[in-house]
Amino acid sequence: MGFILRMVVTAASLGVADYLLEGIHFDPPAYTADAQTNYLLALAIAAIVLGVLNAIVRPVLLLLSMPITCMTLGLFVLVVNGLMLLILSWLPLGFRVSDIFAAIVAALIVWVVSFFLNRVVPG
Repeated sequence: MGFILRMVVTAASLGVADYLLEGIHFDPPAYTADAQTNYLLALAIAAIVLGVLNAIVRPVLLLLSMPITCMTLGLFVLVVNGLMLLILSWLPLGFRVSDIFAAIVAALIVWVVSFFLNRVVPG
């Protein structure tokens, strides 16, 4: 149950980033005949894949970027999170990021929305 709630929170935060930023958008493949269902499925799939990327790739990037993260007092972690969104956009899921700056701002939005939603949602 916790995995499903975390996936829904991540999908919602990606949807908020898509709504707020011009550089982030979903162009989902045609899974069904309904465009809204395709959008929600693309959000869910992107949230699952982002969770897998955060579990496998992100620790390696954090370890490799430890010196610059220490020099910037942890602010470089935001760049690493933006890189995770950029890597997600390279996969054929319908999620598109225009540039690294949009990815960093989207990572900040995803973090803030996820923070508040995790405080509201039980579990």
